[in-house]
Amino acid sequence: MITELRRSKRVTDYLPILVNAKNKTTGQRLAGPFSGRIIDISEHGACLLMTQVMQNAYHVFHSTREDDSRVLQLTINVPPKNIPFSITAHPVWLDLFRRDKIRAFKMGIEFLTSPGDEQIKHLRKAMEQQQKKRGDWWSSHTISDSA
Repeated sequence: MITELRRSKRVTDYLPILVNAKNKTTGQRLAGPFSGRIIDISEHGACLLMTQVMQNAYHVFHSTREDDSRVLQLTINVPPKNIPFSITAHPVWLDLFRRDKIRAFKMGIEFLTSPGDEQIKHLRKAMEQQQKKRGDWWSSHTISDSA
């Protein structure tokens, strides 16, 4: 039996995002934008589905983890109003995603803002619109262990 160890409930979704690697002190973009999707999200972090993890010599997971001054800047445009949200995160884990002919990467990220932060509250409220529709679409195209 597997015990659930997550700190907060995850919600299945399928939101488009852009990911930039940045220096958190200077704000300089180091790589990106990488396109992807959020496939599940909580108050503490998210699971991203990405088709590309390398740009030139920069690996969005490994290069960011090797230096604490590097962070990921996620830009999320939440439908239907396409309200832009920007959240800073650290990558936590990376794994392959395979379904039929689809090959991609799943990456777990942890938000650097606290769960009670206003930014997270606004994002969750905006996501609630049409979330079930997006989540159901993703769930219908994958096996339940994909999140």
